Amino acid sequence: MNKQILIAIDDSPTSSLSLEYAASLFGNRDDVYIKLCHCVTGRSSPIPPPEDERNSLLPQKPMSKSQIAAGKCLNKGVEKLASCGLEKARISTDTIQGANVATALLTYSEKHLFDALLVSRRGVGLMGELLLGSVSSSLFDKSRTIPLWILDGAVTSTRMLVPVDGTPHSMMAIDHLAHIFKDRSDIEFFLFHTRSFLSSAPVCKPENFYDKWGKEWCDANLSGNGCLYTGPASLLTDAGIPERCIRSLPVPTTMEESTAIISCARKHKCGTIVIGRRPESGSKGFLGGVTRRTIKQTENMALWIIG
Repeated sequence: MNKQILIAIDDSPTSSLSLEYAASLFGNRDDVYIKLCHCVTGRSSPIPPPEDERNSLLPQKPMSKSQIAAGKCLNKGVEKLASCGLEKARISTDTIQGANVATALLTYSEKHLFDALLVSRRGVGLMGELLLGSVSSSLFDKSRTIPLWILDGAVTSTRMLVPVDGTPHSMMAIDHLAHIFKDRSDIEFFLFHTRSFLSSAPVCKPENFYDKWGKEWCDANLSGNGCLYTGPASLLTDAGIPERCIRSLPVPTTMEESTAIISCARKHKCGTIVIGRRPESGSKGFLGGVTRRTIKQTENMALWIIG
């Protein structure tokens, strides 16, 4: 099954890093297609653009300076991806317009059902948020249907740290990885769980997953000792990922889970952290408030947020 990744770019160096990151993961994969988009801020036209301008009866308007600049930016993005090994046949571009960049990106990605939206940011903390215009922060607050990939810095490692806690949203992050990296043997996955000193041990409840994976599979893989890891590992191997590419890490106790996640990722030289975010109305669990704290602390890594 083909995958479609949307990458939001501008003319900043961080956008170039996003392209390099995507190429490092998918450069030689003919089942992954990349759509580059550039957002032009301003009021969008009340008349939607025609699907095919060649057959449109609407008069053509001259391109604005911002649209010309967007076209140049997108062309540079295509050439950058091509120089990193992606075939141009797997790259397409589009310019979108909206008063709010985050809203425009989210609306566009949901309309076209992309498998993920990749954005880069220009640093962490208050200064980084000011420079970026809070786009990644706004996307984090609003995005619940499209997996959000946020890149900070230059990332070359294809190792991925996946925090798990035995909840449905945690398993949905694994499900996303199984879809994106189906039959891949060149990506390493590190399954990780940590507990705070005051928290109780998590308990897997197979019945919470019946709707998604069926009773037989859930009872076999999501119950008993080690269920935190056996279920995720089975989901990955069922997708054709070799067992040698999956490691289950020891469970430490810590004062602060997000710090432990980032420290573990650095220890094992992981370039990406993949977190399943709980529903807004759901119980917190291990990954409840951890996701927001992790995103604020992550430097020189990518953070994938699912849900």
